[in-house]
Amino acid sequence: MFSIRVWFICLVIVTLNSFPAYSWDYCQEHWCPRSTDHVACNNNGTFGLDCGREARLIPLSNQLQAFIVHQVNFYRNQVASGGLSAFGPARRMASVRWDPELAQLAELAAKRCSLSGDGCRNTRRFKHVGQLTGHVIFSAGKHSDLELLRHKISNWFGQYMRASKDLQAADPSSNISSFRQLIQESSTHMGCGVLRQRSHMLWHQQFIVCNFARRNMPREQVYQVGVAATGCRSGRNPRYPNLCALQEEYDVNAVDRFHSKRPLRIRFKYSASHPSKVLGADRDVAFHPNIKLGRL
Repeated sequence: MFSIRVWFICLVIVTLNSFPAYSWDYCQEHWCPRSTDHVACNNNGTFGLDCGREARLIPLSNQLQAFIVHQVNFYRNQVASGGLSAFGPARRMASVRWDPELAQLAELAAKRCSLSGDGCRNTRRFKHVGQLTGHVIFSAGKHSDLELLRHKISNWFGQYMRASKDLQAADPSSNISSFRQLIQESSTHMGCGVLRQRSHMLWHQQFIVCNFARRNMPREQVYQVGVAATGCRSGRNPRYPNLCALQEEYDVNAVDRFHSKRPLRIRFKYSASHPSKVLGADRDVAFHPNIKLGRL
C-alpha cells in the first residue's frame, strides 16, 4: 500500500509540472475573440491526434533559446539597417528577448503536430500575440538542433524576396506574413516550442511554433521608416546597433487605430527595465555578446 501511495504522489507532481506555472485560469480570462478557445484552456498537455506514437518535445536549453533569439535579432537588425534595398531603415525597431510563458504556450501548440497553429494564445501581458509555424522533414541523425532551427528561421525570413515596397500595407495573412511577423517593430518578446517525431524509418519531421509579443494588425505599419535607431529613447543595442536597447519601452498592447472601430481601452505598457513586474521572465535568456553558439 505504501508503494502505491508514493507512486500516486509522484504521478500527480509530474502531471502538474507539465502545465504553465501561472496563477491565472486561461479559460476564465477574456483574452480571446468570441468563439475562440485559448490554446491552454482545458489543455492537459497531451499530444494531438495527428501526432505519432514517438512524438516528443525537444527541450530548448538556454543555449538553443539564445540561438533562436540571436537569429531573429540578426535578421531584424539587417532590415532595420536598410540593408535590404526594397525596404527602408527602421527608426525604432525593438530587440527581441525570450519569454518563458510564450514558449510554454508554443509547446502546447506544437503538440498538435499541425501547421494550422492554434486559435488564440494571448496572455495577461501580451494581448495581441502573433505566431509562426514551421515544418521540416530531414534524414535522422544528419542534422543538429541548431542547423534545423537556423534553416526554418531563415526560411521564414526568406519571404522578403516575395515582398515589395508596399510591405507596410500588406495583408497580415499574405504569403509574406512570416517575414512581416519577424520584423514587427514592437514585438519585444518571443518563445518557441519544438516537437519531433518519426515520419518514416529513415526520416524524421520537426514542427516549430514561435509566439511573438505582438502580431501584425491589418493596415498597421510593420515598422516606422526613418534613420536607423534614431527613435530609440533608451539608446541602441550594442550587439545589434540598428535595434533599440533591451530596456526600450513599447506599447505592445496598443489597439489598432487603423482598423478597429472599438473604443480605445486602457493600455498596459510593458517595461523591460522593470523585470520585477514580469512574472516568470528569465533575464539570463536574453542574448548576451559573450555567449558562444557552438554546436551542441
